[in-house]
Formats: sequence, C-alpha cells, structure tokens
Amino acid sequence: MRSNLIFVFLGVTDAVNAIFNKITHQLFHHKTWKGYWEPIIQLFLPAWRDSYYRAKVVAFKSLRADVVQLTLSPEKKWPIHKAGQHIALTVEVDGKLITRIFTIACGTTTRKSQGVIRLIIKVKDDGALTPFLGNFSKGKWVNISPPMGSFSLPHGKSVLMIAGGSGITPFLAMLEDYQANKKGSLEDKQSIHLIYYAKPHEHLLVEELTEFANHNESFSFQLLSRMHDGDIEPYLAQHGTSHWMVCGPFELYQQVAQTAKLINVPVDSEHFVAFPHLTDNTNSPKQQLIVKHNKTTLTVSNTETLLTQLQKADVPVSYGCGMGICHQCQCIKKSGVVRDVRTGELSDSAEQLIQLCVSQAATDLELQA
Repeated sequence: MRSNLIFVFLGVTDAVNAIFNKITHQLFHHKTWKGYWEPIIQLFLPAWRDSYYRAKVVAFKSLRADVVQLTLSPEKKWPIHKAGQHIALTVEVDGKLITRIFTIACGTTTRKSQGVIRLIIKVKDDGALTPFLGNFSKGKWVNISPPMGSFSLPHGKSVLMIAGGSGITPFLAMLEDYQANKKGSLEDKQSIHLIYYAKPHEHLLVEELTEFANHNESFSFQLLSRMHDGDIEPYLAQHGTSHWMVCGPFELYQQVAQTAKLINVPVDSEHFVAFPHLTDNTNSPKQQLIVKHNKTTLTVSNTETLLTQLQKADVPVSYGCGMGICHQCQCIKKSGVVRDVRTGELSDSAEQLIQLCVSQAATDLELQA
C-alpha cells in the first residue's frame, strides 16, 4: 500500500512538476521537489533518485583479474536499447555519486527475452568507480541512464568491425541481434568480418565469437595483437568495399580513420570509446585566473580543466565520465570566457551552460552550480 502511494506521488504531470519544482527551489534551494523527498522515498524504493532509472544487480562474474561482467535488471519503464548503445552507470561510493559510461554488451534480444542487460567492465586500480564493483552483491540497486548513442549495425551492407580491448562490447550486442533477426530476413547475405586487437591472451569472450561464427557462415573474425601482428593498416586493404565500424582506443581509431580516408571508405566509431585524450592547453602562456563558484572563490590555471582544479581544491561538484559525454558536471557560466579542450574553441562572455570536465578558464569566471 505504501509503495503504491509512492508511485502515485511520483506520477504527477509535467505541469504540476514544474510548479512544485519552482516552489521547492525558492523555499528549500533544491533543484526539484522530488529530489527534496529523495531520502524518504529511498526507504521504500532503494537507490531511487529523481531523473534516474533504477536497475538491480542479478549477477556478477569475473572474466579476468581486471575484467568483470555485470548483469542488471532495469526497471520496466527503462526504454528498450538498440544494439551498440551505451549507458551511464551511477553508483554511490563513500557517500558520493560516481557515474561512468559503459557500452551495453548484449542485444535487444536478451533484454526482451530475459529482462536484463549486460556490461563488460575493465577494472582500473586507481578508478573512482570500478575498484568498488567487487563489493557488488546480488540484489543491489544502482542507477542507469536511458540508452544513448547511434552506433548501430547498418542494414544490407558488408561490414568490417574493428575492436580494441574492451571495445568488443558493442559488437557482441550487434552480433547477438544479427543472429536473432537473420532467419527469414533479406539480410542473410550480409557479410560481417571482425578484426579484434588485444594484448596476447587477453581477448574477451572468444567463445561467444566462435559460437557466432559456427552458426553464421557470413560472419568471420581474426584475433590479433600488436606485439605479434603489428599495426592494423595491412589488414584493412582487402575490406575496401565494406562499411567500417571501430570501437577501441583513440590510437586505433586514428589508424583506421587515416586508412579509410585514403581509400574513401565510410567509417563509424563508438564516440566515447574512441574519444581523444583530453590534453592541457600547452600552446598558451600559463595564467592564473580567478573563478567564483557559488560562494567559493579560488585561483585556477588556464592549462587544466575546471573540473580537475575544483576537485583539487575540494570544492563539491557533480561529475561523471570526465570526458564530456554524460553532462553530469554541467553548470552555468554567469560571466567570463572558457576554452573547450576538445576543439580549442572559445565561448563568448555571456551566460551559458558549460561542462567543467572539458572547459578551461580563458578569463576570470563566475560559475553557478
């Protein structure tokens, strides 16, 4: 009965939401009225958070010392994903919400038939989230975003999949749905070849790839390592008539993109995995600038991102992927100019939304969370 009342409480219309949010912001300085009641709602719905979806951990498995497989059961209202999409996973760690981006490593078929999704996650010893995954137990609740991204298998074209390390995950999802949808389909003649780079003996889920190949004459794969097989360029030339898809480290993407440009081949990339490393602004003279963030004033450099420097100064800020993808660190720039570290582009001096993780101060700034 109490749970039913909670669902009624949360299911108000957008118009009512807007009114309540305005009142809550004015009286309690909280962004949303639902968020204000979060601690009470969580007594009945564990890990419930305004604007998030909930998912329950149903299985946890170590695939390797540094790689785990996490199986989640999203709540029923979570949208059905498309093979190749990714999500933001949010977990509370030591009282802080940590968000990271992961590709869904299963297709729509698994979600519809079993009600679950799978994540394959590389554990980094110095990571903010992944070292704590070992503490997950069956039944734990976490938060996930809606599925995101448009990295999907094209229809009717021969495809060359190029994966590096854990970049195999979107292709596992695509192959699952490809196999499930193939029977009776006009796509029966679509050929798919996978080139999978990893360190020797560190290719993931090879048994699944082997099973796909055994059941689909139109699918084949190669397991390569740079140590034994060299760079990827020599293996690309014979696939000049295929549509290329790449997911992996940025260095791998660069090699593929350069070759694709030379021979005029279309190439898609999983944008957050093939994301360039964010670098300091070394082309400009180093400057010390003043940043006002809410009620805090601090001195920052123009050569590091605002998020990095706010964290160093122990200023409480929301953040997630640190790569400009999840928008968890978004805030309002009231005045001043910032530089986007991805493009070098300068903002204007007017009020606008910025992302702290990809912004450097170019002038003194006033920020509002």
